[in-house]
Amino acid sequence: MSRRVGDHIEMNQEEARAGETGHHVRYILAAGVVLVIVGFAAVGMGWFG
Repeated sequence: MSRRVGDHIEMNQEEARAGETGHHVRYILAAGVVLVIVGFAAVGMGWFG
């Protein structure tokens, strides 16, 4: 819960982040990076080899 302290507002970490953690975001990001690398490798093999 946010509160005014002097001339600024203080809030907890969850409110400041404006979202929630979880939902396996790091795994989705890692899978996307791996798929991009595999895609570039496939294109490179088709183009140069």
